[in-house]
Amino acid sequence: MSLSLGQGRAPEEKLQRPSYAADGAGVTPPRSIHEEQTAFITCRAVGRSFRFVPTEKVAETLMFVLAHTCSKFPVSVHEVVYMSNHFHLLMTAHTKCIPQFMEELNSLASRALNAIRGISGTNIEKGYNLVEPQDAEKLIEHAVYTLTNPCSSDLVTKARHWKGVTTVRMRYGDELVLRKPRYGIWAPKKSVEKKRKAAKKRRRRDARTPSECGRSRIPATARLRLVRPAIRPELSDDELRDLVLEGVEARENVLELRRRKAGRKVLKMRVVKAQHWAAMPGAEDLFGVRPTVSSTDKWKRIAALQRKKEFEEAYAEARERWLGGERDVEFPRGTWLMWRRYAARCAGCS
Repeated sequence: MSLSLGQGRAPEEKLQRPSYAADGAGVTPPRSIHEEQTAFITCRAVGRSFRFVPTEKVAETLMFVLAHTCSKFPVSVHEVVYMSNHFHLLMTAHTKCIPQFMEELNSLASRALNAIRGISGTNIEKGYNLVEPQDAEKLIEHAVYTLTNPCSSDLVTKARHWKGVTTVRMRYGDELVLRKPRYGIWAPKKSVEKKRKAAKKRRRRDARTPSECGRSRIPATARLRLVRPAIRPELSDDELRDLVLEGVEARENVLELRRRKAGRKVLKMRVVKAQHWAAMPGAEDLFGVRPTVSSTDKWKRIAALQRKKEFEEAYAEARERWLGGERDVEFPRGTWLMWRRYAARCAGCS
């Protein structure tokens, strides 16, 4: 594969954009999903509103939802932080399960948040950004970025001061045992009298049997384990964790110095928690480039973008043949939606 793509950043920026062949007719560019996929995922609340504002109930609920969803899929969590209006998740999926994992994670989180607030509707945007780090240095950089996000947003001075969902206080190998909250969708059953009153108000008959009403199939506890990423094998778990936390401390100091020079102060947790969940921050740039790969090495990054471009072109060609009635066409390795939803042939899939 040739990498003679010219000089400067123009070729790289061109590769970051979806190819017209894969993006024709308004089709969303395909995303390559494969086994042992390490991904840095960013997902936002709908309208960038503060749906994840870190009150005690919200933080407890989101932590349990994450732990429960992780228990259902072969995934390893390396870092996570939930900000007020988005979250970052650094993880490795050991099978082709990231789309299903994200769907179940966000679906359960949204239902749980709605039950807490007594509302209905969506809380989390359907799409999410997925970046695949290409080297150990970039993966560590993503880990540091994730943990210090509350600091870079001028909310707290130290990452450990963030009271929302975060793994900054965990070591590799640590496992949290989280109890299912006793409120919201998991609130205890209503009394018989309250059920009767609710039944009178209900317009439609409840089709569930009496034994099913108010019963949750989700276990009473869930475990969340922090797993070291598969990098720097010469370092022990403690040494690698110390390396990440040293990066966190260094970034905290840099950010604090910038605030002092600019005369800014952090918002602090008391003010953050007081924000209304429906409030939104200011306007944002909607037309910037969204990266899909990352690396500290320019040529590794360009090579990864070239592979992505080749995948998109091969996918577009296979899709055209599929739509033309050729049902035995083979899609490129990494295809997920056509393989999962339509049982299409996919290279490397049984």
